[in-house]
Amino acid sequence: MPSRARLFRFPTVERYGIVWAFNGEEPLFDLPDLPHPEDELVVRHTVMDEAPVEPWLVAAQTMDLQHFSLQHEFTLEDDPNDAVTSTPYSMGYPLRLRLPDATRLDLRVDIHGTNIFWQTGTLDGRWFCWISALRAVRPGASRPFFVLGARPAPGEDQAATGAFLDRATRVMMGMLADDAPVLLTMRFRPGLLTRSDRALARYLQYVRRYPRAHPARDFLG
Repeated sequence: MPSRARLFRFPTVERYGIVWAFNGEEPLFDLPDLPHPEDELVVRHTVMDEAPVEPWLVAAQTMDLQHFSLQHEFTLEDDPNDAVTSTPYSMGYPLRLRLPDATRLDLRVDIHGTNIFWQTGTLDGRWFCWISALRAVRPGASRPFFVLGARPAPGEDQAATGAFLDRATRVMMGMLADDAPVLLTMRFRPGLLTRSDRALARYLQYVRRYPRAHPARDFLG
């Protein structure tokens, strides 16, 4: 390729069935690792329709800790507000809860960057992961790619592993269905957060401080 036709390279890595690209010439953080090797996992992928919201706004729902009890009607075993941690490029917390049907989830939930939802933990004692990569389609729009994974239990056949993945899918998609009416319409305005929204307020500050990048700027006429 002639030098005049070369622009820049997005750093990329292929993992869990997705090609991840960092918006910048040098990545600011590594893609997180799962606690089990990729070749030991049974993984499913789902691609959703385009949503009329920015990726960072979708991720904000994760940091709205009040919605777990209100919107989803979960019973929280601990207050996640007491355990929120952050780095310059991530923010998250442990989440232990029971669903209305008594299903128990013991999770670690994190936002990496402003568009990666990374969840690992157990569903009624069995480990699984749920990863959402929120692709920025254009300003004001995003498209989510989901990765659901689990390890086959010792001696378990493919049908039994598939049944567990079916159950985990129903649980996670049920949460998404609860969230959809808010996710597709929510907008933030200054001055409307309350003391109970302190984790969400931290996230909004995190987004404001997050580095901006436009690697193509110098190549556009």
